[in-house]
Amino acid sequence: MRYTQLKAFHAVAKWGGFSRGAEKINLTQPAVSDHVRNLEETYGIQLFIRGRRMVELTDVGRKLYVLAERMLETETAAQQLLSRAGGLKEGHLIIGADAAVHILPLLKRFRTRYPDITLSVTTGNSDNLIEKLERLEIDFAIVATEQVAGQFESRLLSQDDFAAFSSKQHDFCQCKLVDLAKLVTCPLVLREHGSATRRLFDQACRERGLEANNIIEIEGREAAREAVAAGLGVGVVSKAEFVDDDRLDMIEISDWDEKMTEWLVCLKSRTDLHIISALLELV
Repeated sequence: MRYTQLKAFHAVAKWGGFSRGAEKINLTQPAVSDHVRNLEETYGIQLFIRGRRMVELTDVGRKLYVLAERMLETETAAQQLLSRAGGLKEGHLIIGADAAVHILPLLKRFRTRYPDITLSVTTGNSDNLIEKLERLEIDFAIVATEQVAGQFESRLLSQDDFAAFSSKQHDFCQCKLVDLAKLVTCPLVLREHGSATRRLFDQACRERGLEANNIIEIEGREAAREAVAAGLGVGVVSKAEFVDDDRLDMIEISDWDEKMTEWLVCLKSRTDLHIISALLELV
């Protein structure tokens, strides 16, 4: 059974005749007659009782008409869904970010322009987010390193300086300005390996021949901030990610000029999707 045969049958049944049905689906009357006759001959059944002025459905024809009606309703619903999605009137965009602060201005612009799109933000460190992106679990990843491999499309979102921060009640540095050599002598609260902040801090220490020995490693930015507030050590963060908190003081780092960059990354193979390209255009 071919789709065109079933569509021709449905048109004849719905509009009460071969000529009228053919007109409604933009086919010739002979073509519609051929489709219906072939359908009947293939299965050895009769779908219509043909009269001089009208046609009438047989019992099996009435049952088939119900099924054909459902099929064409589903086709119409699918067309409407695709039209809405193509026009960004429907859809779901999932973004993975190490820190949501970097993506919020962009999301605000996107939401203003495309209010019908559902937005979700999930968290994770840079390495985990790239893995999720490759597995198609998220549509975009916000990470600290430009992804230069051929399968990725990267757009720069921001650049920020680094700073240290400490509890006001446990000021290990005893100052508002510190160099890395002094910073590594303090007890430190650092993010887990896989975090861009941790990777860049370790790199800066290696370049200077410095080694931090008193480290508490904590997964997640919020958990690390709470550990610093509790007096477990000094934290390191990009200035854009430092949250105003009455319990904490920011400490400038005098000899670390490294920038924390944030990149919006997606799979290059998906940039032609309307919902993906719409966000890229706003960067």
